[in-house]
Amino acid sequence: MPQHSSPAEAERRTAQALALHRADDLAAAEPLYRAVVAEHPRHFQALHLLGLLRAMRGDPADAIPLLRRALAEDARHGFVHSNLGNALVDDGQPAEALDTFDRAIALDPKLAEARIGRANALQALNRPADALTALEEARALGADMAELHNNRGNALRALHRPAEALAAYDLAIARKPDYASAHANRATALADLHRDTEAFASIGIALMFRPDDPGFLNTQGVVLRALNRPEEALASFDRAIALAPQLADPLANRTAALCDLGRHEEALESAEGALSLADNAAGHRNRAEVLTRLARHAEAEAEDRLVLHADPASGQAWNGRGIALTELGRFEEAMSCFDRAAELHPGNRSIPFNRGNAFRGLGRHEDAIALYREALAVDPDYADAHWNTALSALALGRLEEGFRGYEWRWQRKGCRPHRHAASPLWAGNAMEGRTLLLHAEQGLGDTIQMARYIPLAAKRGARVVLEAQRALHPLLSDLPGIAALIGADEEAPPHDAQCPLLSLPLAFGTRLDSIPAPIPYLRADPARAAAWARDLPGEAFRLGIACSGNPEHAGDRHRSVPLALFAPLLRPGVEAFLVQTQVRPSDEPFLASTPGLTDLRPRLTSFAETAAVLMAMDAVVCVDTSVAHLAGALGRPVHLLLPSLPDWRWLLDRVDTPWYPSLRLHRRARSERWEDVIARIPTALASERRLAA
Repeated sequence: MPQHSSPAEAERRTAQALALHRADDLAAAEPLYRAVVAEHPRHFQALHLLGLLRAMRGDPADAIPLLRRALAEDARHGFVHSNLGNALVDDGQPAEALDTFDRAIALDPKLAEARIGRANALQALNRPADALTALEEARALGADMAELHNNRGNALRALHRPAEALAAYDLAIARKPDYASAHANRATALADLHRDTEAFASIGIALMFRPDDPGFLNTQGVVLRALNRPEEALASFDRAIALAPQLADPLANRTAALCDLGRHEEALESAEGALSLADNAAGHRNRAEVLTRLARHAEAEAEDRLVLHADPASGQAWNGRGIALTELGRFEEAMSCFDRAAELHPGNRSIPFNRGNAFRGLGRHEDAIALYREALAVDPDYADAHWNTALSALALGRLEEGFRGYEWRWQRKGCRPHRHAASPLWAGNAMEGRTLLLHAEQGLGDTIQMARYIPLAAKRGARVVLEAQRALHPLLSDLPGIAALIGADEEAPPHDAQCPLLSLPLAFGTRLDSIPAPIPYLRADPARAAAWARDLPGEAFRLGIACSGNPEHAGDRHRSVPLALFAPLLRPGVEAFLVQTQVRPSDEPFLASTPGLTDLRPRLTSFAETAAVLMAMDAVVCVDTSVAHLAGALGRPVHLLLPSLPDWRWLLDRVDTPWYPSLRLHRRARSERWEDVIARIPTALASERRLAA
């Protein structure tokens, strides 16, 4: 039979262990507690203190049975119930913990620690308002420790009260300056307030104390994303994942960073990886965000419906579903979603912004602008709201206002400053022989549209160097005023000022009545144009068709039209020619099997060749792609098919455009099919001179 120490010896060992425990020497205290418990299995104090120690060492599963055994010996002590409640919270059992804290408070109503623990359980149960009440009760009892204020901040943040949360975190740090978690939480509150530079400094302090904390690294990544530093954010998330691969949050946030970098397929894999770790509403919300970026809006909307089924109070899901419905053209339903999101998250800048987008989709641009300004009242530096205000102003024909706001494009998330941003921006002033670098920044059509300003810049004394897409060099080389033509892959020569092409309308103070339109301002090679005129049939009416553009374009699903829908234009006396260089696989069968429609792709080896063939056309029917701009710049008759929400440059409710006088605009109403729009084209074509003849 083993010999047991006397009760007095057990008390001495327990006191010795407690002294080590209080000195934070947990490794030395634990074997002493265990020795007492081994010899005296019903020793209340040793059971309680060993359970508390195991909880402090991060093993709540081991702590819980020890604390239960202590309570089985003596259930009269509220503080033991409170310690058990804390262990249950740490072990992911907040509902049982709540009952335990209630017992602690019943035994000792003045035990502030139990109310603080109860608040933690309520927070884990997603009851932040009740958690805040419990914490205020603890404060009323005189509790003023750093942890209380940190937890108050967490509850306030969950209640979407970030300014008050920030004040609570500041109180926590004032009481405990090296409180790493409070610094990290302070960063999240600052990020909520869009004070991202301060947030970055705050999370940096937290990481000084705990450099390998995966939660802190995750927060750092979130802040870096807000600062438009996605590569660094991705690295921070990856480090967090390497340290704690079982955590879903860094994987979910990694998804967002990959989206920022345009790596959407990888982002979807990351979102699904996060869901495999935690199949919850937040994970499905994350997946919905990626599906939105992939333009899979029907799937995104369905995903957010799943979220709302699990959590009807998810303002993010209501907002996200509204975005998806807007993209699907279901604007009225979208507005209902945004209204619900606004109820749940008053003061959130993105909700009026997204409601503005829905109004913009309805063509109600003045209402949209009012909502964008509402978002700007929340955050005056909200670049996307400035940008969309500009787009609506441009669509309304308020070009001076619109082009001023258009400059906000460089501040938008994911849009980095161009490589010449360090050079002075030209504002239209006289150059007096100095060198001006003009550079393309967007698509081929945008470059063609803005090329009209280049001779005007030269007339202001500038020696113009143009940096543009190489595909356009043969067309642009003869434009008056260009001293040198370079590609984006070449080093720019020394220059005195620079201007992106889409900033030229602002530099020239362009108004609706002062758009320069010296049509034609581009010219096809005469020999090539003559060769095409000889080669193509001369008896029929020559009709050029372009039905689709770059499938990677953000709005391509709205603008491109199946080629088969152009069949009503293929009438007797009409010879049609496909004047685009790429065709969707779904259009190939119609193209191959349709008489009277010739595929010119094999011969369209350059934009110069496309320009020459357009000169041989009697008219062109096309969607909103670079072909429309090229034909318009050449002065060719063009019938342009426009979606219900057209690009800003086509203005509103007009059949013509001051940018290209030879274009006629055919607008699709919301309730119309493309077939209805195309059915109107033959009548319009009948007015063309050669067909009438």
